[in-house]
Amino acid sequence: MTVLNPAWVLLPWLLALVTVSGLSRLRPLPPEPGRFATIDGLRGHLAFGVFLHHGVIWHGFLRSGQWTAPPSAFFNHLGQDSVVLFFMVTAFLFVGRLLDARERPVDWLRLYVSRVMRLAPLYLLAMAVLFTLCGVLTDWERQVPTRELHRALRHWLFFSIGGRDNINGVPHTATLTAGVTWSLPLEWMFYLLLPTVALLMRRTVPLWLAVAALVCALGIWANNKEPTMLWAFAGGGLVAWWVRRPALRDWTHRPWHDGLAVLALAGAVLSAPNVHHTAPILLLTVAFGLIASGCDLFGLLRWRVSQQLGELAYSIYLLHGLLLFMSVTFVLGRAQASAYTPQAHWWWLSALAPAVVTIAWLAFHTVERPAMRATDAWAARVRRLFTRMGLLA
Repeated sequence: MTVLNPAWVLLPWLLALVTVSGLSRLRPLPPEPGRFATIDGLRGHLAFGVFLHHGVIWHGFLRSGQWTAPPSAFFNHLGQDSVVLFFMVTAFLFVGRLLDARERPVDWLRLYVSRVMRLAPLYLLAMAVLFTLCGVLTDWERQVPTRELHRALRHWLFFSIGGRDNINGVPHTATLTAGVTWSLPLEWMFYLLLPTVALLMRRTVPLWLAVAALVCALGIWANNKEPTMLWAFAGGGLVAWWVRRPALRDWTHRPWHDGLAVLALAGAVLSAPNVHHTAPILLLTVAFGLIASGCDLFGLLRWRVSQQLGELAYSIYLLHGLLLFMSVTFVLGRAQASAYTPQAHWWWLSALAPAVVTIAWLAFHTVERPAMRATDAWAARVRRLFTRMGLLA
């Protein structure tokens, strides 16, 4: 079999689920009320799909030195469609908040504090690892002018909004993270667009906040244009409206619609070589709408192991690239890894799958979850500070 045979994904995926099952016995996570179980179950599989997508890209990168999409529609979609669906999840959840704001007005200060606490702590941990790796690769000696080094570090620290420059002359620095940080500026752009969307929906929002956030969002877009992802956000927002219409939601929550969701996902892969076409976006929107309405893909997404994997989605997404790089550079050796047969390459990815899940589990429990639990306390502190400064009444 070639390295691009889809059957290779089965073993690492199985090992990941077995690892999650074992870890969840050590520290189980109780179900959280009021959440969309099928979406929670989806997120972990999306993140793991991105890991396998990048694992295949590494096969070509080791041989050509070029970080390019694999010549496989399946593996292209495995990563790209996962990110599109992540963006749909984001839009679904936050446009949903705006739709519900007639009864529960949005606390904008807490919303933005919660986003910082959700994304920043783990991201800073990833940056600490990235900067350390760059230091080791350059023997801790400055290789570029100080101003250039500081600019690169600054861009990376702020979610690579200003770009993903090489750090201290390390070539292809972005490949150390498998390039995953490209999506975070767009995530922040969406959050900053929410006040403007709220005004268009006639929700209560300070005008100054909407204007300031819109200016920042446009600034992010200027450096991070990705039109396909705008359609992903639009699709997620449309689904948020859809599921709040009982007649429409009930129509999409029927047993045979699990099969329809699977067909839509398969159609997205078969309709184009990558996600940057109209047909895949439309089909992914259909699939996501069915899943958000309750379709669980024949029980897969409500399976307890899928729910547990979903909790680890952000850690898997953000940290897997660093683990791929470190295992190749410091464990296997690039010369040996580049000579691997397709079978050996997939044995490597299969062996790495439990490590990725375990590291993500540790990161979730030591960084992500404590930070999320501290959101209310930090929101109260910021509120008191802004009140003393006269910025809040």
